[in-house]
Amino acid sequence: MRIAAIEGKYGVAQVRRGMMPDAYSHWTLPRLVGLERAAYLMLTGRIISGTEATQIGIASRALPAAGVLPAALALTRADVVRKETELHHHLMGLSDAVEGPMAWIERRAPQWKLSAKNDWPA
Repeated sequence: MRIAAIEGKYGVAQVRRGMMPDAYSHWTLPRLVGLERAAYLMLTGRIISGTEATQIGIASRALPAAGVLPAALALTRADVVRKETELHHHLMGLSDAVEGPMAWIERRAPQWKLSAKNDWPA
């Protein structure tokens, strides 16, 4: 998820100075906005606002600059903490959760019985 500042200025400005775009923009941008829009932005170096970035799919939402970081932190904290807690509860109830520490204490190689493919929650 990408949150842009409404009043932000976004673009691939390197091309206006005869430089190649960086930060994987040649790979990422077409996947976000399509080849035609990506080519337009990367070949012209046009600067867009956060609002326009949201309209064309570069950002998921646009907020005033002061609200971007708090919104991003609230989003990640809520979702990540919840998911991590659910996964932790699932995994700590399985046999491998005991096997790993016991093997370390007993100074032996662990004998895993589970796999991420078969024992990971849906």
